[in-house]
Amino acid sequence: MNPMEFDVPEKDKLSFSQYYKRNIAPKCASYEKMRLDAVKRYNERAKIAKPLGQLVIPLFLVGFAVMYYSLAVLDDGQLFTISLLGTMTVFAMIAGVYVWACGEVTKLSGDIFSELYPILIRYFGKEFKLNPPNLPELETYKDYGILPKYDRGYFKDSFKGKYQGIKFLLRELGLDVKDSTNNDNQTRYKNIFNGILIEFDISKRFSGITLISKDRGMFGNKLDAFKSDLSRVRLEDVNFEREFEVYSSDQVEARYLLNTATMERLLSIGRFYNSELEACFKDGKLLLKIASSHDYFQSKLDIQKELSFQEDIEQLFKELEEIFALINTLKLNQYTGL
Repeated sequence: MNPMEFDVPEKDKLSFSQYYKRNIAPKCASYEKMRLDAVKRYNERAKIAKPLGQLVIPLFLVGFAVMYYSLAVLDDGQLFTISLLGTMTVFAMIAGVYVWACGEVTKLSGDIFSELYPILIRYFGKEFKLNPPNLPELETYKDYGILPKYDRGYFKDSFKGKYQGIKFLLRELGLDVKDSTNNDNQTRYKNIFNGILIEFDISKRFSGITLISKDRGMFGNKLDAFKSDLSRVRLEDVNFEREFEVYSSDQVEARYLLNTATMERLLSIGRFYNSELEACFKDGKLLLKIASSHDYFQSKLDIQKELSFQEDIEQLFKELEEIFALINTLKLNQYTGL
């Protein structure tokens, strides 16, 4: 595989090609025989596992039907117990067949990704890290006022780095609210947000809080989280006013942060992601919340193909170029004017 053919930015083609040949290609070569052996065993086992699975799955469904019939129609506890044990046995057989057939290639894929991905990340610089330790808890971001009310929140992958002197931290975030309770008194949840938070340490000097939101109906709830009094900021850009509401602890500072160019850039970013963008300037940081269904930093490795790591490489470049474009678009590295 010629790394010059990878779909990466033109400015990186030569330097990354050299980096790939030195650091990634030898690792791919060292794993290739292991991959071929594992795939051969998988293909042989699949010839047995697939017909067996086609036989076992109907038995699994029959077991469930008997369980339902024994309780709902016959009210026969003994038959229910027997069918439950039988169904569990069939389930264990399905799981065992899957592990036997796929376990080796699944583990090898994970091992390859775990070794090669950090090497790939190092191309961008020592500041770039996937899931680094000691990251802020979700509670930390509540004070920015751009999170809706939620009952359960969770981070997935996180990625930090530094571009043009600007430190950033991207975090995949999911937020849920309680939806209902089932017969076993277990709470069911409904998702209200999937997307990313991007935190930038910016060069712009400011001391107050400026909140940019599209969520007019929930502003009261959000503003309660702030210790300082925020007041509505009226801006001259009609298009921006139509899309966002701005509240700030300092009217002058808000207009300094949200000059004409910045407002247009925020509108452009919202259109680019085709989602509701919200933002907050606070404590020397800019925090963006963007809805997105994309799974960031996930393995694209196909163990059936010759190992080149091409898809993972191209995907990471695309994901990081999005962040670099945000920094360039908002000109976060400039001390005067965004």
